[in-house]
Amino acid sequence: MVKDIEKAAKVYQEILNFNANLNIVEQSSTVSYKGKEVTFKMKKIMQNFGGKQFEIVEVIESTGDHLYKEFLDEGQVGLHHLGIYTKDAPKLIEYFKKNYGIDVAQTGKAGKVNFYYLDTRDTLGFYLELIAF
Repeated sequence: MVKDIEKAAKVYQEILNFNANLNIVEQSSTVSYKGKEVTFKMKKIMQNFGGKQFEIVEVIESTGDHLYKEFLDEGQVGLHHLGIYTKDAPKLIEYFKKNYGIDVAQTGKAGKVNFYYLDTRDTLGFYLELIAF
């Protein structure tokens, strides 16, 4: 999470030595946050490297609360979440709930992909995002 994605992109481009330019796109997202549907607009960079995906987000508009807004309202920037691709999100959600008392804080969909943010901040220091395809 950043407050100025253009400025952050220049720094990340240099320190992570990306060969290609980082593309900044605007995207709207509708999510379910604590049982309420919320829409927000963001600027986003999605960059693949070394078999991993790097995501940078700047929220630019919001109709209500969501995990990104909550994080920023706390004065936070930086690492917000780590994402894990999975084919069985319900099994992992149940595992975290049963073994650690950790539940889903936010869900959404992007195309054919569903995503679930587990509320792991107190345990891990960041949210864990399950990306189900």
